[in-house]
Amino acid sequence: MSFSKRCKKEVLKKEPISKMGELLSIIHFIGSIRINMGGYNIKFETDSNSYARYIYNLIKDLYDYSSTFEIFDKSYKDRDRIFTVLVEDNEISEDLINKKSHGFIDNFKDIEDVSLDDIKSFLKIAFIYKGSINDPQRGYNLEIIAREENELRLIKESMDTFGLNAKINDRGDYYIVYIKDSDKISDFLAIIGANKSLFELENVRAMKSIRNDINRQTNFDKANIDRTVKASLRQVDAIKAVINSEEYVKLSEDMKEIASIRIDNPYISIEEIGQMMDPVMSKAKVNYRLQKFIKLAEDL
Repeated sequence: MSFSKRCKKEVLKKEPISKMGELLSIIHFIGSIRINMGGYNIKFETDSNSYARYIYNLIKDLYDYSSTFEIFDKSYKDRDRIFTVLVEDNEISEDLINKKSHGFIDNFKDIEDVSLDDIKSFLKIAFIYKGSINDPQRGYNLEIIAREENELRLIKESMDTFGLNAKINDRGDYYIVYIKDSDKISDFLAIIGANKSLFELENVRAMKSIRNDINRQTNFDKANIDRTVKASLRQVDAIKAVINSEEYVKLSEDMKEIASIRIDNPYISIEEIGQMMDPVMSKAKVNYRLQKFIKLAEDL
């Protein structure tokens, strides 16, 4: 199961943020209204049994009413199924239609007039039915599809209410509201109550951070080693040049001792050379004498 599906499955197992807010949002995204015997019915159609059961339970909790639950085969080849929840009670249907027609989704003007629970409920349902999220192992991207401009504005402003700084991509036939910042995606998961998925994402982020730190340290150490090796080989070349010149006999005994140690041990550190001297010599003094060899070689 993908990370996106696991995330949706998780929030469907949680208590609704606002039962009515979520149900009205579901009507907006997948509900349809039918005229029947002079009244109205509301029909919800989905290809997910868990989604259909969630809708059924919302209606049951709000109205103490058992909707009609039906299952249909989409085709005879792949045997995919369509799950339908049908509200056949005219009074309940009319109450939901009235609440929706007067609610913020159909009459959206200013997000500041909407309760935070209703905004969270809307985002949760929008994500479940129209959203997706990447597996954090592969990158960070959360997106929700909007069918038209008013829906686009509502989704974006709902996200921005919580400082998510959502971006927009116009695909021509539809819009995508998306977030690529991993911190903001974590915030979104917290808003809709996907705590388990949030922890999974944070664990991945932590492991990536550790790996990046290790890689940076490894690259830093490698660069230091490369610089040390290059410096050592330059010192060896300079010492050999001085040894083959008349300048070598003029050198002090400690210079000659350093020259001998460096030629025999081209890859040890300057500090280690100092430890091998008799008496022991500081790192600064050893480096000074090695630099002197380089200067003498350049002047030959």
